[in-house]
Amino acid sequence: MIVLQSYCFLSENGKLFVNLPTSTTTSRVLMNVESHKNSGASQILSEYLERTHRRRTPERFTILSAAESLRGHFSVERLCRVLEKDGERIARATVYNTVEMFLEAGILASRCFDGATTVYELAGEAHHHLVCSKCGRVKDVRDPALDEYLRTRRYSAFTPAQFSLTVHGVCSACARRAKAGTKKVNSSSKKHTLK
Repeated sequence: MIVLQSYCFLSENGKLFVNLPTSTTTSRVLMNVESHKNSGASQILSEYLERTHRRRTPERFTILSAAESLRGHFSVERLCRVLEKDGERIARATVYNTVEMFLEAGILASRCFDGATTVYELAGEAHHHLVCSKCGRVKDVRDPALDEYLRTRRYSAFTPAQFSLTVHGVCSACARRAKAGTKKVNSSSKKHTLK
């Protein structure tokens, strides 16, 4: 097996170059990362990588693009499936490590609604979560008045950096199903008592 080592660097005009050594010469492959530059998350990642002296690899931006394509909350496993479906060959360990880096950079936020499974979402506009305790459905809600209250709230010997509110309850669909089930039970019990 031949292992080629590649070296990536970003030019000043925003193009990502990858040097791929061959037996006689070094070929330079130009990869355009303009599509990633349109994303605010991409800019945050670029600045984070520069600030922390980490390499700007194509895999990191590919994972970011896949995460941005997912709507709502997603698991790392779902992210891996999307990458595989797109024909990307990125090791699971790389995806897990990159997701952790995205958390550190403030690109992703993690949530644990059921107490066991961690899911992720793009960090951004403040919102809160309504979680149905029957079906597990999660709904994102925005409440500017609550956000303002939490932003201006002061705590003794503590400076908040971010906040997240999760409200557990029963969604309207589950409430309707439960109500319909109660009506069926009540009507069948009345039939039995009439005999």
